[in-house]
Amino acid sequence: MGDVTWTTLEFEPQERHRDWNWYAGLVAAIAAVIAFFYSDVFFGIFAIIAGITVIIYAVRPPKHLTIVINKDGVSVNREMTPYPAIKQFWLDETDKQDKLLLLVKGSFIPLMGLPLQGVTAETVREAMKAHVPEVEMRESRSIKIFEQLGF
Repeated sequence: MGDVTWTTLEFEPQERHRDWNWYAGLVAAIAAVIAFFYSDVFFGIFAIIAGITVIIYAVRPPKHLTIVINKDGVSVNREMTPYPAIKQFWLDETDKQDKLLLLVKGSFIPLMGLPLQGVTAETVREAMKAHVPEVEMRESRSIKIFEQLGF
């Protein structure tokens, strides 16, 4: 079978209320004030840094990803993950957009979720089955909760 290639966005852009950033900043500021009030300086600083980080990541647009499945492995924006490093895969077809889930050993992010766009789940399944076992997996509930909150 030949290479399977598609281009997708890193994440689905969220429509947020224009005051969303203010709310996130207010929550971080309140957490920091409470932490400083109880003499927990480290948590206060952490709350401020976390709030700023959340706002920065919320306003940035998603990156375009080019995903290639070939005889050597799975490549995301030319960063190759060879098949021996992939323990298993699963095609999550339960959401509005299908995702290829990869369990990668020795990676900082062990479960990669790659949205499918312009390619069918069956095409991806046929390309992956020859190299990696298909085992049912799910993304963690925290990812689903954060997606519902608009992250």
